[in-house]
Order: sequence, then C-alpha cells, then structure tokens
Amino acid sequence: MCKGDNGRWQVNYSAIIGGLAAGGISNLYYPASNRSGIGLTFENALIGTGESAVSNLFQEFVIRKLTPRVPNYGAGKP
Repeated sequence: MCKGDNGRWQVNYSAIIGGLAAGGISNLYYPASNRSGIGLTFENALIGTGESAVSNLFQEFVIRKLTPRVPNYGAGKP
C-alpha cells in the first residue's frame, strides 16, 4: 500500500509489476534446463518483495533507534 497522487491509500501496482518483471528477468539467468517457467518467476518476485519488506522494517525501526539525533527531513519537517 502507498499513497497515490490523490493523497489516498491504494495498492502499489508499480511495485508488484516491477517485482514480477525483475523476477522474470532473473529467470533468464538460470540455465535453460533449470528454468521452471512461471513458478520460478513468481518465486523470485516474492523473494524480492520479502527483501524489500525486511529492508523497509530495518530502515524504519532499527536505523532510527541507532541514530536518534539525526533530523528526519523526509517527514516534511524543516
């Protein structure tokens, strides 16, 4: 979920489609004998989504605890 241009929460379609595209591209790097088709593409896309989720949680909660005095300019505060 993300906020759209209209300011309302909506499904982040670009992340979903981008993850599937990246999963499909990464599928091309496997030897032809090891490519299992669409299943491998979805598996790679889900792994990428999971990595992004863990990275975002780390950035949101761990980094802020380690650097409490650094100003957060990204939150709209000067």
